[in-house]
Amino acid sequence: MLPFPLFRDSFVNTATFEEAKRMYVDVTPEPAKPLFEKLNLKAFYELPTPKSYVYFYQDNALPQGDGYGWHPAMSSRLGQFRLIVGDGDHFTDTRNRPAMIAQKFYEAGRD
Repeated sequence: MLPFPLFRDSFVNTATFEEAKRMYVDVTPEPAKPLFEKLNLKAFYELPTPKSYVYFYQDNALPQGDGYGWHPAMSSRLGQFRLIVGDGDHFTDTRNRPAMIAQKFYEAGRD
């Protein structure tokens, strides 16, 4: 389990202290090993399926900067994609603003 200060700064950085504490108590730790296993995504990249990328400006779960972060470092791997952006972080808005998250997913799949 991540220490609370790291969890708060990286995953729920837009939450109040009280909200962050509540979310920290409820979160279930995930195993880290799958994060480091190499995946063969060749078949995925060859799919003709339209792609969208939902990006929240305050998401600090990955370091930001050249070659890092969600967008454009990660999103550019998709080739052509629809970019959907919003205000929010990695975790808080799934709990506090689920309707906004649903709207962003709707926008991502609008065709």
